[in-house]
Amino acid sequence: MRRGRASHIDNGKQASAMELEPANWKPLELRIGTRCAEFMWMFRENGLEHYKHIDTRRYLILDAKGRSYVRRDGEMLRANFRKEFRRVVEAIDVRSVS
Repeated sequence: MRRGRASHIDNGKQASAMELEPANWKPLELRIGTRCAEFMWMFRENGLEHYKHIDTRRYLILDAKGRSYVRRDGEMLRANFRKEFRRVVEAIDVRSVS
């Protein structure tokens, strides 16, 4: 994973800018086309779109160019889109089922 600029800095402090509208489907459409119907747009934070899969309830986080991000230790890091997409859409982990 590579570090990516996913938040803006204001006077040396990290600031969060969450937006609840309007929904932006373009980054997801760029990557998966008609499979967008499997997702809900949740919110935009610091320029990153947060989409939730309707079945797995897992998040896919994309920037305007369709690059994928993951949250690690409070930071947003660039991630491999294919791996993230696979993680988000795969069936619920069987280890959690008795």
